Order: sequence, then structure tokens, then C-alpha cells
Amino acid sequence: MQPLIPLPCIIIAGGKSSRMGKDKALLPFGGFPTLTQFQLSRLTPYFETIHVSAKSKQKFNFDASFIEDSNTYEESSPLIALLSILEHFDTPVCVLSVDTPFVTISIFQKLFENMDAKTDAIIATSPSCSHQLCAIYAPSLKEKIASALSRNEHKIRTILKESHTKFIPFESDEPFLNINYPHEYEEAKGRV
Repeated sequence: MQPLIPLPCIIIAGGKSSRMGKDKALLPFGGFPTLTQFQLSRLTPYFETIHVSAKSKQKFNFDASFIEDSNTYEESSPLIALLSILEHFDTPVCVLSVDTPFVTISIFQKLFENMDAKTDAIIATSPSCSHQLCAIYAPSLKEKIASALSRNEHKIRTILKESHTKFIPFESDEPFLNINYPHEYEEAKGRV
């Protein structure tokens, strides 16, 4: 059966989780041992392939397709993860932060419908903000990202300003609930 979205999906699970106090990617969620496994399970049917991006796969005790951050860089940042992902695939990729468990497949379908050959990035937005880790990125961004990292610039927004970026609006902030703090984790568990 053809997947709904014929692109790889990468779950970004390498953040520091400093506001949570423990690694969000490893918290139990939705009947699964980890939030990462919850995301893998619910998203797998809809994409061509599915992967997990992290600084190191050593922290995970389950099997999955992992994409580790390039060891060229000491730091951790979503931009380093994104460059490592784009170097791994020679195709546009869907990315989703591990800590946004309520983003629906229809959101990614809408992003995918807005893809064209000239666009470097397609970013979901909602009334409160833009969501750089609910997006589609094209390999055309690799040089700009490498150049930014060489200047120790780690903000995805900086790259987006210099690129052909489409921002796709969604009416509600609800699906983009981001689990950063313990109280948000408790609230999210109550919604599953």
C-alpha cells in the first residue's frame, strides 16, 4: 500500500530537555515505554519510512532506524540534527519534534500539498507561533546550514529567512502542544 506521504519522516529526539529535568524522549507516554516509541507507532503507517534523530542512539533501548548527529560538531542543536538528516537523505524530509504528540497526519498532508521544486522549507504555523520542527525540509538547504554552523549560528529561523520558505497556517494551537515542563507532560498524558 502506498503511504499517504511518500517521504521519510524523522522524529527529532535529541533535545536537552532542560525544562523537563529529564529526557522527554524517554518518558512513558500513551501506553508506550517512551514518547519516542509512541510517535514511531502512530506515524509509521503514513510515511514512506520513519526514523529517529538524536545526538547518539545509545540512550534508546529499542530498535528503530536512527540518524545520529554528525560528529563534526560538539554542540547539540536542531540545526545540527537537520544537517545530519539532510546529508542522510537526498530527498525532502518531514520532521517532527518528539515532544509534539498531537500533530495529526492531516497537518503533514497539508504541508506536503504545498511542496514544489523551488521551495526549501515548508513550516506549519498556528496563531501563537511558527513550528520549525513540524515541517518539510529540502536537501537544497544543506549548504546554507553548513555555512551557518561554521559561523556558530544555530537558529533555524535564520536559515529560513535566507531561503525560499513557505509558512502554512493552521487555525488552532491545540495540535502543536509542546511538552516542555512536567505540568505539560501531565496534561498531555490526560489527553491521550
